[in-house]
Amino acid sequence: MTGLVNLMEETVLEKIDQLWGQTEYCKCEKCRMDIAAYALNRLPPRYVQSFEGKMLHQFESRTTQTDVEITAVVFQGIKIVGEEPHKNTNEY
Repeated sequence: MTGLVNLMEETVLEKIDQLWGQTEYCKCEKCRMDIAAYALNRLPPRYVQSFEGKMLHQFESRTTQTDVEITAVVFQGIKIVGEEPHKNTNEY
């Protein structure tokens, strides 16, 4: 691993994939990225620069409290984006 990586991005994208399939909302990549942006703007970043840091984050993100927080924010994003898909498009 070289450089800095925000592992919260990976965690959020994994959580979106777990929860999103259980809904009837739009499944396009734009909606997926809107959900990710919503969640990542509400969760603390987790930057690491080593394999050890990645392992520590993976352990921490699986604790009950952290998982509940991430799940709640991602689910809220799914609901908001799902109820108004493509609201950020530039189509006039």
